[in-house]
Amino acid sequence: MTPNYTHPASSNSTLDTSNSEDHVGDDQILIVLKRNFVLTFHSGSQHDVIAGVLRRLSAISAVSAQERNLPKPEYGAGSETGRDTDLLAGLVDYPAYIAYAILDQITDQLAPKIATIEAKVDAIDELVLLLSHAEHESVLQQMGEQRRQILHTWQLTQPKPDVLATLARALSGNSPSSVSSTSLTRAALAAEVVQYLGDVQEHVLSAIDACVRAEAVLSRSHSNYLAKISLELSRATFDSNSTTERWTMLGTIVVPINIVTSFLGVNLKVPGQDRDDTLNFFVVLACMLIYTAVTLAFWRWRRIV
Repeated sequence: MTPNYTHPASSNSTLDTSNSEDHVGDDQILIVLKRNFVLTFHSGSQHDVIAGVLRRLSAISAVSAQERNLPKPEYGAGSETGRDTDLLAGLVDYPAYIAYAILDQITDQLAPKIATIEAKVDAIDELVLLLSHAEHESVLQQMGEQRRQILHTWQLTQPKPDVLATLARALSGNSPSSVSSTSLTRAALAAEVVQYLGDVQEHVLSAIDACVRAEAVLSRSHSNYLAKISLELSRATFDSNSTTERWTMLGTIVVPINIVTSFLGVNLKVPGQDRDDTLNFFVVLACMLIYTAVTLAFWRWRRIV
C-alpha cells in the first residue's frame, strides 16, 4: 500500500488436460488500483478471467439501462429504486468494483477444482477399504497426486484473504473530505464494494477449509491404507507359519518311522527274520500307528493343531 495506490496481486490455476495426467500451473494477475482507474497485468491464460469480468460489467450496464427506461412509480415511491439504479450504474465505472469483479472471477474458477479434489479424495477413501493387492501401487499414486493438488490449491487460496482484507480496509478508510453529491456517491459505492469483498472472502475461507478437510480425509485414508497393508502382511506371515508348522509335524512323524523301516531293511540279521508268517510286519505297522496317534494326541493337547 502507498498513499495513492493499491497493488493487489492474485494467483490463479490453469488446468491442462491435453495429457493423460492433469498438469496444473498458476498465473498471476497484478492489479494497480487508483481512485479513477484500474490497471491489470496478466498472462495469456488469464484472458478468460478478464472476459468474464467484461461480460459482468456489460450485463450490469444493460440492467441499469433497462431500469432507467422503466416508468417511475407514483406517490414518490421510486426514490429508493432510483437510488439503487444510480448505484448499480456507478459500479460499472468504479475501479474498486472492477478489482472486486476480477478477484471474484478468480475465486469462482477455483470452485470446480476444489469440488474435483473433494470427489477424488472421497473416492480414494472408499477405495482404500476395497482395493486388492494389485491396486496398491495405483492407490499410492492417486494419494500422491491429490496431495500435490491440495497443496497447490492451498497455496493459491491462502494469500487471498489478506489481499481482500487490505482492499477492504483501503476502501473503508477513504472517507470523503468534503460533503458533495459525488463524494457521497463514491462513499456509497465503496461501502457496497466492501460488502462484496466480504462475500468473496467468505468463499475463499470456505475454499481453504475445503483444502484442510480434504487433507484430513486423505491423511485418514493413508492411515487406513497402512493399517490394511499391515493386516495383510500379518495374515501372510500367519499363513506361512501355519504351513511351516504342518510340514514340521509331518516330518516329526515320517522321519522316525523312516529310520525304523530303514534299519529293518538292511542286509543284516534282524529280529524276526526267521519267521515265515506276517506277524512281525503287523507288529511294526501297529507300532507306527501307535506312535502317530500319540504324537497327534500330544499336539492336540498342546493346541498345536
